[in-house]
Amino acid sequence: MNFFDSVISAFKNYFNFSGRASRSEFWWFFLFCILLYLLAFSLAFEELEQTLSGVTLQEGYPAELIQVFISSWIGIAFLTTFIPQITLSVRRFHDINKSGWWYVGLQIAPGLLPSIFIFDLISVLALFLFIFFMSQEGSEDNFYGRNPLNREL
Repeated sequence: MNFFDSVISAFKNYFNFSGRASRSEFWWFFLFCILLYLLAFSLAFEELEQTLSGVTLQEGYPAELIQVFISSWIGIAFLTTFIPQITLSVRRFHDINKSGWWYVGLQIAPGLLPSIFIFDLISVLALFLFIFFMSQEGSEDNFYGRNPLNREL
């Protein structure tokens, strides 16, 4: 799967948690997200700097910061790609014959841990394990469907 097919597939399957996704589909969309975030950051940097200099954040009430983030180019890019990244990751786990719940354990749960050294270490290890799994070659036909690389009908 090439770059453009991967991006189109990710957005076509916006809410699709079933099926499988190949490594190329996952990594091309990952590259697309990085490039989109860099573009959005370059467009929004000066605007965010001016906006945040005029915003006084009250302790414990980051509503203004969240509002500024969501209304910026960076926030729009993040909100646009947030769900496709999750669904694509779940389908990628399916490709290596693992449940999509691995995504929760490796990406969501570590973010909910308090910021203590041991939990920070666990979060970093979970990230490396996630990258390891996303890099694995998919299995042949499995419980989650046919191999996405299999071109036969």
